[in-house]
Amino acid sequence: MGRSATVVTPLVAALFAALLASCAGVVEGAPSVAGVGEPIYGLPVSDHSRVELAVAAAARDIAPCGLLDQNLVASLGQVTAFGPVGDLSTCHAELVPPRGTPANPVWVEVTVGEREPTEDTGAGEVTSGIEVRPAVGALPGTCTLYFSLPPVPGVPDDDTAPGRWGHVSYLDGAGGTGDSAGGDDCAEARTVLGSVADMLRTPVPVRSDIPLAQQDPCRVVEKMSGRGVETFSPGSRPYECLLTLRGGDAASVQLALSPEPSQTGGPEAVELDGKTFTYFRDALECHYYFYPGAVFDTNLPSSPVSERDKRSNRLTASVAASAPSCDDAETLVLAAAEMFDY
Repeated sequence: MGRSATVVTPLVAALFAALLASCAGVVEGAPSVAGVGEPIYGLPVSDHSRVELAVAAAARDIAPCGLLDQNLVASLGQVTAFGPVGDLSTCHAELVPPRGTPANPVWVEVTVGEREPTEDTGAGEVTSGIEVRPAVGALPGTCTLYFSLPPVPGVPDDDTAPGRWGHVSYLDGAGGTGDSAGGDDCAEARTVLGSVADMLRTPVPVRSDIPLAQQDPCRVVEKMSGRGVETFSPGSRPYECLLTLRGGDAASVQLALSPEPSQTGGPEAVELDGKTFTYFRDALECHYYFYPGAVFDTNLPSSPVSERDKRSNRLTASVAASAPSCDDAETLVLAAAEMFDY
């Protein structure tokens, strides 16, 4: 597999050129506080938000499947599926360990771009500038190791500009009865993390070949001029954008990979301005989805026959827009479709 690491894209460079030109410097406060600096996507942002946008952009420049070495994963067992999943910041491998069965597979994942670890973690260790923290309280056969992403060039190395994190996870579907070395549930995760750390230290940029993965979800703001967006900032993952609408309502746009939409049952299909969207409402928000691009099949032809056609491994790019008001969610998803529908 190729290598991937933090590279400075034109967006990152532009964000920091504007930041350094600001005489105010980095300001403290919530990233949703509106600023008076150079507009981004047509809307003024605070210096804090400008930094957060640049850090999220740098995280999107790290292709997670460029960090997960498929040959290394194959040394742990027979790989039956390999590819991106979830919110586009995760690469997933499914495999059958040497003394395991397809009924109890092992999952290995690398995720990049989290704002902070999402689990309680133990004491960290720093190796070659990368901090590693183990998740605590894991189930038997499970290990998750969080690691800090490399600093983004031009970002102040202090609390006003926190970096992002990633993690390596190893899950033994047999519940700890598989082949972990010497009963050490983290042996395999540490092996994978060592490879990831080497790639992060010796950058060779590899961009995802999924068009949606090359997009900033906050670009939807370009299509929302005059439609009530007050502020915007990256979410806890790099493919999520959080927006504050006029009146203070929170809304969001998320880019992801999702299972193929079911032809029967499931959320309702609705038509807006001549385009078809998937729709449902929960107790808090209205949610609209659409699916740009082709189906991405992560099943491997070399896997056992019983494992080749898992529907859960057939994924399609998806864009979700959510807001408390269904009218706002409709406006947002139509703007997202104009920006991201290929």
